[in-house]
Amino acid sequence: MPHLLLTLLLLLEAPAEPRVTVLDNGLTVITQELHYAPVVATTISYRVGSRNEFDGIRGLSHFCEHMMFKGTPSMPKGRFWQIVQRDGGWANAFTSNDVTVYYLMLPASRGEDALEIESDRMTNCLFDSAEVVSERNVIAEEWRMSSVDDADGALFEALAGAAFTVHPYRYPVIGFESDILSYSRESALAYYRAWYNPGNAVLSVVGDFDTDELLEQIEERFGGIPRPPHTMPAACIEPPQTEQRRVAIEHESNLARIAIAFHTPEGSHPDSPILDLISAHLTGGRSSRLQAALVETGLASDVGAWNDGGIDPGLFTFYATVMPGVEPGEVERVIWDEIDRLSAQPLPDSILSSLKRRFRAGMVLGESNPLGLAMRYSIDETCFGDHQASEKALERMESATPEDIARVASEYFVPSNSTVAVLNPAGGGFGGAPRDRQQAPVDMEEPSAIDYEGLDIPAELLQPSETSVSDGIETEILDNGLLLLVKEDHTFPVVAVAFGIPLGGMRVPAEQAGLAGVTTDMMMRGTEDLEYAEFHERLESRGARMRLSAGREYGTGGVTVLSEDLEIALESVAGLLTGPAFRESDFERVMEDQRAALSQRRESVFSRAGEALTLLAHENPAEARIVTEETLDAISLDDARNFWRLCCRPSGSMLVIVGDVNAERVSERVRELFGGWRDPSEPIPPLSVPAVSAAARDTVVSMPGRSQAAVFAGIPGPGYASEDYAAFLVMNGILGSGIGSRLGHYVRDDQGLAYYVGSRLTADREQGLFTAMLSTKSDYASRAAESVCEECMRIAGEDVLPIELELEQAGWVAGSALSRVGYDDQADILVSNIMRGFPADFDRAFQEQVVALGTDDIRAVADRYFSGDRWFFAYAGGIDENLEPMEGQP
Repeated sequence: MPHLLLTLLLLLEAPAEPRVTVLDNGLTVITQELHYAPVVATTISYRVGSRNEFDGIRGLSHFCEHMMFKGTPSMPKGRFWQIVQRDGGWANAFTSNDVTVYYLMLPASRGEDALEIESDRMTNCLFDSAEVVSERNVIAEEWRMSSVDDADGALFEALAGAAFTVHPYRYPVIGFESDILSYSRESALAYYRAWYNPGNAVLSVVGDFDTDELLEQIEERFGGIPRPPHTMPAACIEPPQTEQRRVAIEHESNLARIAIAFHTPEGSHPDSPILDLISAHLTGGRSSRLQAALVETGLASDVGAWNDGGIDPGLFTFYATVMPGVEPGEVERVIWDEIDRLSAQPLPDSILSSLKRRFRAGMVLGESNPLGLAMRYSIDETCFGDHQASEKALERMESATPEDIARVASEYFVPSNSTVAVLNPAGGGFGGAPRDRQQAPVDMEEPSAIDYEGLDIPAELLQPSETSVSDGIETEILDNGLLLLVKEDHTFPVVAVAFGIPLGGMRVPAEQAGLAGVTTDMMMRGTEDLEYAEFHERLESRGARMRLSAGREYGTGGVTVLSEDLEIALESVAGLLTGPAFRESDFERVMEDQRAALSQRRESVFSRAGEALTLLAHENPAEARIVTEETLDAISLDDARNFWRLCCRPSGSMLVIVGDVNAERVSERVRELFGGWRDPSEPIPPLSVPAVSAAARDTVVSMPGRSQAAVFAGIPGPGYASEDYAAFLVMNGILGSGIGSRLGHYVRDDQGLAYYVGSRLTADREQGLFTAMLSTKSDYASRAAESVCEECMRIAGEDVLPIELELEQAGWVAGSALSRVGYDDQADILVSNIMRGFPADFDRAFQEQVVALGTDDIRAVADRYFSGDRWFFAYAGGIDENLEPMEGQP
């Protein structure tokens, strides 16, 4: 075994080896005990995806994924989400070309709930006819959002359609609108019965359990499910490509895109790990080759490359978003130059060694995530028949030579094996006249009641935790005012370093909106000693990445590393905070990127509606600090440097270190690195939060060429220092947090009006803004807004059900434990609590506030904020000022 591989494996306090069991009905079960936290992750993967579909049922695997959340005889619609919420868990699912995967993360005490859910829906899903109709419309909205209005989705659909001629990988996983709207209960149910069964599934469970006891439970739940006789049809074999293919499309976007794809072998092929190494070398982070050749030269705003590595031969894809004023062909030439260099010049041993270390460190860092492990095992087994396929791919990487890199690049990255897709901004749109509105999916009527019958909420789930994320921390305030928190935990050879600084967007002058973001971007450009690429390469070569962002009131960031790399992490954070370079050349690059990002945000109906609502909600819209070309033009390098100097200071800042450290030694090292950091003589710029408008307002942003419209409804809400904060958050959870909420039930499930609908509270210290939002077909914009308002008024006008409140309370209590599974989670929670002025153990105190609430508290807070006439409405998309759909939209 190579020395690096052996060293890193020895660092890890290895969990028990995964155990594979196959039940008599063919269900493959993979279990692994991991006792560092009282959680259990469960995933189940079915070997069915878009590769198994044919004309007329494109997207049916994805549709079945949705329908398997829609209820069984013993588990009514919505019960799945109620159980997950009650248990404080996480859950979701996804469909790919090859597999459909469902996953849950629950407290260990509730792990059997996952088995009950998955065994029940493996065989008993109802596929109710009314639900089929509703969900067809929901998925049609998802299709419009991801394949029509989204530029990247349109580009990749065109790319796959040109790159493949017969293989079903040429079709989008979601399908086409004509197929989606033609699904019937009979066709969906037949497909479900054929492929969603134990002989075509892999169940993986990782976490805090006893394996023998768990296997008994699995046998009891799954053992009696029959395995229907069938043979999975083989996908068509794609013939070799012999000449380059090119496709160009127009799209109502602001920036051009380009993608170049090459046919590559299946994921089990020995060249697949080499292709992953090439991907990391070319686009794996800020220090990568194409980042330097395209992004740093101003040709592209972002760049990526990846290999499919699926069941069948797929594609290796290069992608770039082209900067304004740059021709896609220029970007294409640079990509080909890098490909030629890779083929002609062997990769230096030092670079290849760094790439190998990056992948192995990433694997070790992932060992502390039970959900990541469970998903890896189930997908590897489902796709390749080997739950350790990822480990074996890493071993193949370890043995790779520079000659392997050159050989693989030369073999696959040739023009005759390539497909080039270009997306050009259409300009001018598809027309702006109104057209007749299409009928909504179903008639508007009183919302159906959410079924809570039989849902049990044990009393222990309503008891606040006796533990806190702050347990075991050691606190120190340095002489310069920097707050240091250190928490030792030696379960994994991993350390999370997080920090908070009083650098926020509400401290900048309104006419320089965006200054905080420009400043943090400049801080990430390196130090006086280390230029941009070198600064980031030190971390990226160790499987880590620095993060930094500016919020409204303060900025946060951090990095998670192997404990042996803590010194580099601390030095990097110290350099970032105390000595960024602020070079003129970097400033020019940052400002170009900021302008490109602004242009790209304006492609989104969600972004445009959100900005419009923010402007409406402020008494003086000029104070809203919406970033525009004009505010960016008003920012100079000196402005950014001075804003960093005034705001990035030790007093008011904090550093949190959690994980495999010696608290005494790390405190000493922090004093050495940060002890010389000093506050400037000038005061910090004050927080200037603009007043919220007292008058109701509405606006429409017409976006020709968009098939969808985003609807945002807002009203002033409480700040996080308000006595109403806990009650309002709980009320919002009942109203609009997730598919199981009232908005999810009535707007999404009952009426099929939206793929996404929800609500949130954006809170500063003294005031907040409540927003309910959704995206829908432009024909349904006014209807959707009506439906959202009805639910907001209903929760203000009548008491919530006691079980609704208890369910939300249980979710807050149980979810608190799951939210701090990782070291980085713990560090981030501590930063968030303290930067907002809360005590370190606020997570525990907040649970006590939540469970003390009654239904009268929820109605009172909803009535206090929702019953006024200060509602703001912002619409953006393919609609005119009368909310009529625009002529000629796709």
